[in-house]
Amino acid sequence: MKERKEKQKYLKYGIVFLLAVLFWSYIFIASIHRVLPHNPITSLPLAEELNIETWLPQGWGFFSKDPREPSFQIISVEDSEEVVYWPNNRVKNYFGLKRLGRSQGIEAGLISSKLSQDSLVDCEDDPRTCLENFKESIEVENPTPLPTLCGDLGIVYQEPVPWAWSKNSKEITMPSQVVRVNVECSET
Repeated sequence: MKERKEKQKYLKYGIVFLLAVLFWSYIFIASIHRVLPHNPITSLPLAEELNIETWLPQGWGFFSKDPREPSFQIISVEDSEEVVYWPNNRVKNYFGLKRLGRSQGIEAGLISSKLSQDSLVDCEDDPRTCLENFKESIEVENPTPLPTLCGDLGIVYQEPVPWAWSKNSKEITMPSQVVRVNVECSET
């Protein structure tokens, strides 16, 4: 008798667990389905009644970005090294504990916002080589109170190497757009 009650108890736990897994799986699938373009599966049961947009207003685009979006780099023209501390998950940022990279992102955005789209030059070679070949640089002021991006810098927009080419044994340099700037920093 005791053994039978024990089995029924575990059976109830198993059923509750299975129902919870099925419920959350359905919510997950319905949330993905709502953001997909029109397809043969036009409506899932209860999808309209659940009103997924109310529960997940951002959609999945909130958690990801376009993988083909050009990367934004700032390079010192003098030594051809990156002068920024991003992405934030690097070891030199103590895996996100050091916040300098975050402030540099704002600083870099302020600097690049002062440049026109016409000032960017197409580069088919390595961006560092293109920056070295620039004869003139654009004068820009860094308005931040504690500037970290100063001097002769290069701004590079470069698409990532496509995933399909990732196993290629040759080093692939994707086309980029570059501009050389001389950043004047405010005295604090």
